[in-house]
Amino acid sequence: MARDEVTAYLYDCISALLETYDIGYLKWDHNRTLPLSDVTQTEGTYALLARLRAAFPHVEIESCASGGGRIDFGILQHCQRVWLSDSNDALERSRIQHGAALFLPALVTGSHVGPRLCHTSGRVFDMRYRAWVAAQRHMGFEMDPRELDAQEAQILTEVTQWYKDNRDWLATADILRLDTADPSVLAEMQRAADGSRFVVFCNQLDSAQQILPRPLCLTELDPKARYRLHLRNRDEATSLSRGAPLLKSQDLQASGAWLMAHGVQLPYAMPGSIWVVEGRKL
Repeated sequence: MARDEVTAYLYDCISALLETYDIGYLKWDHNRTLPLSDVTQTEGTYALLARLRAAFPHVEIESCASGGGRIDFGILQHCQRVWLSDSNDALERSRIQHGAALFLPALVTGSHVGPRLCHTSGRVFDMRYRAWVAAQRHMGFEMDPRELDAQEAQILTEVTQWYKDNRDWLATADILRLDTADPSVLAEMQRAADGSRFVVFCNQLDSAQQILPRPLCLTELDPKARYRLHLRNRDEATSLSRGAPLLKSQDLQASGAWLMAHGVQLPYAMPGSIWVVEGRKL
């Protein structure tokens, strides 16, 4: 990619495909660092992508992936999205997405629903978990839909519809990482730019190290305002859920000050599950 004749050859090949076929999306893989890091390799990549974007502005490009050092703010001038990792393990992706949120908004962070059996880790995750992990960023699918049973198809349909209904405000939302008292919990809050609404994703990565779930304190709310909270996936509460937190049976109304200082009590969660809490400013 550091050589002009190489980028010229690639442009001719790729442009011939884009001119011949109705292609709207291009997944760009491996644009860095083998065998050695070289700035001219990066500059060649930028130049080729810029040329393709100018000639085919309707084609969306997703750059792939961080594991090879292939995401930076420079590449974002030439593509619409980036892919964080080749791992399609939903639990691993939860941690990766959480860390990447320090630098990247949800709009440019691709996250896809993987297959039932993860080929990068050998683990199997429930469709609810896989779908909600993907819905936290720029959602897509990267699996064979023919493997879905009726229940999985229904769950995927419902979560995808939720994403479509909310993606306009989520595209510009702030991703706020929440502190948790339990190291097995990974939580974040996505708050609309105007502060009128938010969604909390509380991810149970492993078995809880505490006998009772601790309240989850929210952040960046108006302390004097009141908010209504709804547990979007309330029907997933298990029979092991201890106590009777209000959100398990009905919506909760509270002040921003209370939600930030005391926090939200969520039902008991199994490893590999996520609570999704929607909030609106009243």
